[in-house]
Amino acid sequence: MNRRTFLSQSAITPLALSSSAVLAGAAQGGSQQYHLRYAPRIGWLELPLTRQIELYAQNGFRAFEYNGLPNHSDQEIGELRKKMDQLNMAMGVFVVNRGGWKPVAMPDKGGHKRFLEDVRRGVEIHKIVGNECATVTSGLTVPHLTFAQQTANCVEVLKRAAELVEKTKMVLVLEPLNHKVDHAGYFVVYSEHAAEIIGSVNHPNVRILFDMYHQQISEGNLINHIHQYWDWIGYFQIGDVPGRKEPYTGEVNWQNVFKAIHEKGYKGILGMEHGLSVPGEAGVKKCFDAYRKADSWS
Repeated sequence: MNRRTFLSQSAITPLALSSSAVLAGAAQGGSQQYHLRYAPRIGWLELPLTRQIELYAQNGFRAFEYNGLPNHSDQEIGELRKKMDQLNMAMGVFVVNRGGWKPVAMPDKGGHKRFLEDVRRGVEIHKIVGNECATVTSGLTVPHLTFAQQTANCVEVLKRAAELVEKTKMVLVLEPLNHKVDHAGYFVVYSEHAAEIIGSVNHPNVRILFDMYHQQISEGNLINHIHQYWDWIGYFQIGDVPGRKEPYTGEVNWQNVFKAIHEKGYKGILGMEHGLSVPGEAGVKKCFDAYRKADSWS
């Protein structure tokens, strides 16, 4: 999404009107009440950012997430915050660090200076938009260091990052990613390893991002792992396997998973960080129908 699109809030296009009618009607004017705080991601529709969150609010959602927010100016982020306040919408994550897919993020100290610069920028953004969490990624394994050295380097830099965010309401969430399908060479893959790092950091503003798409591929057994590492989890993301699309396009029993998270008393946001099995507004409607089904336990 470019800045022209972001700023064209007043130019409601035919697509916007169509989407508003179809999607709001599908959710009966946004009357849906969900057990959990599901957050659609920005980017499913080619509409101004503020128009997208209006549609999400009309369909009963009370939060959204947007990985690309740091690409916008402070003025644009401020405009987004105004719309959030008007709609009583919360924001989940954006991605903090630029080097998250490269060797020089956390495992190698050579990437720490830039990582901490990104965290400082993340704090500035948080002060404007008031997001609840922000994603940090470990980066790739570096061959010249042992696994233990790389783990220690991750702990060290996250402790320094914790000092930068501890006076805010923003929680940094470290995301394990799968290396079988999407992110070959990524360092933090398993829940156990993430919990080791976060437990060593031991700070309330630094937690795990449990992305259920990645963890289903890497280790499966989602509900048991959620229970096992509950104390260190700060945020969830969703995506079915295979394909990383909306619920009921793959193998996961989402009703059982969401019920287990709800029964644990989770009050945070679950980011809908996945694609759509059908493009455009028809796909968004299909996606929202899937979430109503997944959230329909008694």
